[in-house]
Amino acid sequence: MEHVIHVIEWDGSYELGIQTIDDHHRELIELLNKSYDLLLYSTDKEGMQFILYELAEYADYHFDAEERLMTEVSYKGLMPHVDKHNSFKNQIALLMKDYLSRSPNVNTDIILFLSDWLKKHILKDDRKFTVYLSKSKYQEVNSLAAGANHKCL
Repeated sequence: MEHVIHVIEWDGSYELGIQTIDDHHRELIELLNKSYDLLLYSTDKEGMQFILYELAEYADYHFDAEERLMTEVSYKGLMPHVDKHNSFKNQIALLMKDYLSRSPNVNTDIILFLSDWLKKHILKDDRKFTVYLSKSKYQEVNSLAAGANHKCL
């Protein structure tokens, strides 16, 4: 599928220096872009349902991997970070529910909200975690995260 509009363009500002997590973020951004594109330009209901399901599954996978890494390094900000992840997952679940019920509330505003949330989360919350790592004894972060790199679906 050719994207006409991206809600998020990946650039170097989103790089955290943890290859696995950066790869996950790229995938989440790609899935959001596909969702937005389908909402704007397609009537393919099954395609939209599939991409929303994939987005929800990949978000769960990514957040679990990130939270495992945070637990492994005893990150003090883990619980507030988990709460933010749960907020994102709840919004995706709401989007899915509305879409499956054919609600008129399903629109681009929800995708725009999710993309804005993801941008802020990467640039602020996830960056805060990488600052913690850089100041801690956990210098070799990629080896800790290496086991968490696979693609869902």
